[in-house]
Amino acid sequence: MRIQRQDYGGRVIASRLHNPDFVKLAESFGAAGARAMNPAELNAALRAGLERSGPTLIEVPVGEMPSPWGYYFQPRVRGRA
Repeated sequence: MRIQRQDYGGRVIASRLHNPDFVKLAESFGAAGARAMNPAELNAALRAGLERSGPTLIEVPVGEMPSPWGYYFQPRVRGRA
């Protein structure tokens, strides 16, 4: 949605996507699942995951991400030899 808002004057169409519950999805495949909403919860989830013998999925929800393209495609520097 960020790209549509950015490139098309705030208009958003056909992109209201919803993620599954990743913790339940991991558990449905036999893995442990955890959700970390802050650094303390992430620390606890990492420690618990490392103590387990099987796989662990840790979901860390984040907000809308900034565009990475400004970092990849820097403007050309003119006048340098």
